[in-house]
Amino acid sequence: MIVNNFLNLNEIAPKDLEAILEDASKVKKAALKDIVLNEHYSSCLNNTITGLLFEKLSTRTRLSFEAAVLKLGGQVTNIRKDEIHLCQGETLQDTSAMFSLFLDVLVLRLYEEEKLYEFARNSKIPIINGLTNESHPCQVLADIFTFQEFRGSISGKKVVWLGVANNVFQSFLHAAVALKFQIVFSGPSKFQPGEKMLEFIQNHNSDILTIEPNPVVAVDSADLVVTDKWVSMHDNQLPKSDIDDLASYRVTKKLLSCARTDVLFMHCLPADKGQEVSQDIFEDKRCVTLQEAENRMHIQKSILRWCLGLY
Repeated sequence: MIVNNFLNLNEIAPKDLEAILEDASKVKKAALKDIVLNEHYSSCLNNTITGLLFEKLSTRTRLSFEAAVLKLGGQVTNIRKDEIHLCQGETLQDTSAMFSLFLDVLVLRLYEEEKLYEFARNSKIPIINGLTNESHPCQVLADIFTFQEFRGSISGKKVVWLGVANNVFQSFLHAAVALKFQIVFSGPSKFQPGEKMLEFIQNHNSDILTIEPNPVVAVDSADLVVTDKWVSMHDNQLPKSDIDDLASYRVTKKLLSCARTDVLFMHCLPADKGQEVSQDIFEDKRCVTLQEAENRMHIQKSILRWCLGLY
């Protein structure tokens, strides 16, 4: 049955990423303005069941996928790891094959990326990456969709990432190569892109990535400034020395004033306000985090439709 897996953005053809973004725009506009067309979209997942298996805590990913499935006419079931035999009396391979008998799509939010690919290798239904320690493609495609709603095509634009090169940053790198925009990383040397990220850039002979340790220089002429929590949910708290080193990369109104006057600010949330970003940024008109969160639902509607070959 598999039509398309949605695992990482570097594995999806740029034309397909563009198609997902275009479809999301149509689906969102129909939901807001076109009753007849929305009736078509609201039944396109009829008689399908999407499973959500999350190892990690989630607010936006869980709610946005549930809403996306239900608004497209499908059904959703939440699968709790502690209530199934996954790796406890049954192999992951057998569990994946079993899911294929009862579900039409499976969304996974896991710690280990290898486990995501093991599911995909043994599945007969589409697998969607809802986040791993190494990537968060749904989030980044929603961010790009949000940017394009406000500012048009992201191609050729300058995106600045401040702080820690984490899983979301890696998905931004994948997107930058595919959709041809520039990305500047600015953070302490300890938190700069690792060997795997740099190897990805080298393998694609790409000059899309710049590393600039000075945050003021980095955000100069930026079209989009992005940050994330300095500590991922699976990590221990940072020592004070690391927090002190990261402090100059905190997103503040003063720092944003060094960017373009029409710069946008994004954060995938939840945020540690006062740490990676100042509290007052969230009242600033340049902050589009709520629109970004809402667009998770719209982009995931189109990811689901693409996975099932509906356009």
